[in-house]
Amino acid sequence: MRFLIFSASTGGGHKRAAAALEEKFKAVNPESTVYVVDGLRSIGKVYDKTVCKGYYIMATKTPKVYGKFYKITDKNNTMYKAVMKSNAMMSEKLLETIEQYNPDVLIACHPFISAMVGKLKRQGKIQIKTISLITDYDSHRTYISPYIDAYVVAEPQMAKKLHEEYGVDETKVYPLGIPTFDKFNKRVKRDEICRREGLDPGKTTVLLMAGSFGVTGVMHFYEQLAKEGNNLQLIVITGKNEKLYEKLKKHIAELGTGDFTKLLYFVDNVEDYMHVSDLIVTKPGGLTVTESLACGLPMAIYSAFPGQELENVKFLISQNAAIFIDKDLGAQQIVSLLNAPRALEEMKENCHRLAHPQAARDIYDLAMELTGNNVKGN
Repeated sequence: MRFLIFSASTGGGHKRAAAALEEKFKAVNPESTVYVVDGLRSIGKVYDKTVCKGYYIMATKTPKVYGKFYKITDKNNTMYKAVMKSNAMMSEKLLETIEQYNPDVLIACHPFISAMVGKLKRQGKIQIKTISLITDYDSHRTYISPYIDAYVVAEPQMAKKLHEEYGVDETKVYPLGIPTFDKFNKRVKRDEICRREGLDPGKTTVLLMAGSFGVTGVMHFYEQLAKEGNNLQLIVITGKNEKLYEKLKKHIAELGTGDFTKLLYFVDNVEDYMHVSDLIVTKPGGLTVTESLACGLPMAIYSAFPGQELENVKFLISQNAAIFIDKDLGAQQIVSLLNAPRALEEMKENCHRLAHPQAARDIYDLAMELTGNNVKGN
């Protein structure tokens, strides 16, 4: 079986979802061939840079504009049609990549790729079974094409929206969840991780993450929480934001808070820090949310781009798996929650309830079903 998984570099979530699928597919069936390709980049450097940089600028510099664009293009109107037509024009370039890998199953982790594949299938240029994977907790019209064979969504209410608002056949929608690496779903011994990472297992621990764009707002909340002193143990991960890392390193030295702070640059074992933490302070990217849920880790959201991130927040709050914290009162809100063990435990249970630890495996089985191959791997 040959799989082609299209990711994209508009944020880190699409790539992590694709990588989690690759890992699981190879584990389930070592004889399968799995290709993960950046779909936007395969079309061309100019197109990739235009889309990715455009998304970054709009989301970080003009979030209100991005939010309006997100809402407008979620309706069947002139703007939506213009976006879809623009993307469809790139489908021939994508076809070259598809023909190069000649897959049995294609999985699209980005809406623009779904649109292009839909056009190619409509034109009869490919007949490959295609799964569109939506990597947030809200759906969007740009993912939708009548020629997509299956949609995988994060939770059941999204399936309802696809059917009622977009007219997608209910039999094509599968609320299997967003795939994560198995290491996020494993139950671990907290004390062992703490000893290995130089942390105090007896302390209440808060993890602060800057997000894939290295948002510096995390520094503000670190300063607030650091005033709590030795009552908390703080872990700060800046991602690949060297400027933020150096700034925090200097600030921690000035504040004298190094005894209860573990500052980290980019790490490849973020699951360890999630497993030992009691709360995460973060932005609500789709994969960060999913990985937190897998670890049973309640979230304190400090910022959200209008659009899919804001919709993620709304979902999490409705399920009592997260709180949205105020810029000035955030530390007080966090401490108040940490001092309410029953409320925090309920949030942890909700996180576990919302998690889909078998999502990657279930998507593999769905691919087998679509291709008429119902023999499951080990």
